[in-house]
Amino acid sequence: MCEEIKTTVQRHTQSPMYSKEDLNRLNQAIQRLTVDVDGTKDQSCEPERAWDLTALQAEEASCSAKDKLAYLEAALQRAKQDIAKQLREYQELMIVKLGLDFEIATYRKLLEESR
Repeated sequence: MCEEIKTTVQRHTQSPMYSKEDLNRLNQAIQRLTVDVDGTKDQSCEPERAWDLTALQAEEASCSAKDKLAYLEAALQRAKQDIAKQLREYQELMIVKLGLDFEIATYRKLLEESR
């Protein structure tokens, strides 16, 4: 049971790190698009059209990043709830174990006294 909890905790703590990498990649894509936008400003050939296209791409990338962030936050919340549930189950098992340990100690003491 402890190994299962450790595995779950490790899995859920690694998950946000991967998501941060994904967000960093999306931010880099946004920065590249921003550079493209700046580059198109300098071009005399249809600057308004290029600007609109690049702005639209940047907006789509931003929305995609926001959607991914919302999804990852929801996943993190579910992971926290799962860990909390497993912790409660673990605590219940520890209470049962403590009761059994107490009962075993009582029987051992009675057995020693009867000898």
